[in-house]
Amino acid sequence: MASTVGTRLAFEKAKEAINRAGFSLGQAVLSQSYLRLEVALSTTVTSYQFPVLTNDVSATNTSSFVTEQRLNLQDAFVCSSIGLFFCAPSATTATNFQLCTYPNTAIFATANAATSLFNWYNSSLSLTVNNRQIVPAYDLYRHYNVPQQQQTTNADYTTSAINYRDQQDGGESGFYPVEPAWVMVGSKQNVLQVQLSEAMAAVQANSRAVLILRGHLAQNVTPVR
Repeated sequence: MASTVGTRLAFEKAKEAINRAGFSLGQAVLSQSYLRLEVALSTTVTSYQFPVLTNDVSATNTSSFVTEQRLNLQDAFVCSSIGLFFCAPSATTATNFQLCTYPNTAIFATANAATSLFNWYNSSLSLTVNNRQIVPAYDLYRHYNVPQQQQTTNADYTTSAINYRDQQDGGESGFYPVEPAWVMVGSKQNVLQVQLSEAMAAVQANSRAVLILRGHLAQNVTPVR
């Protein structure tokens, strides 16, 4: 559960991390912030690289989605928690969609689309900054979160007209703390990658994976101007 004490501790650790990265806190504006990084799901891809910087382009992401929040080249970001989610917007430009913390069959209704998402929960994430591997293997199963109440239509009876939505807490569901904190720098190459054991058998139209990194942003600290 989020608390003022925990938030303050994360802030103090962020200051230490920025100092260790060689940046001056006297020049930095350090504030609570987040990154939101998204990649389109595919039946032909096993290695997904999440674009971190505003100018990042990869084989699976040639342009940014409107709901993304990437890192500016002038800034650095200290990540204290991370969340993994899946979504299936009605269009690539839509913003009114639900983030799922598990393979929700009401949303991923295409045959085998929901089942294929378990490939992600049995895989790992890695982080490399300027060719230095910071995180070699971070398992993604820790983000699997099935709420006590799941989304369904005509709950209990086929003609009841009672609809449920997923029981989620936007501050907690799907998130996991990162310790030690990850530091990503706008002037460096940040490779945040998920490696699947095999490609997904099916994907829902317009579906994508979403990483939300919560932590602290140090503005205008890199040499980039």
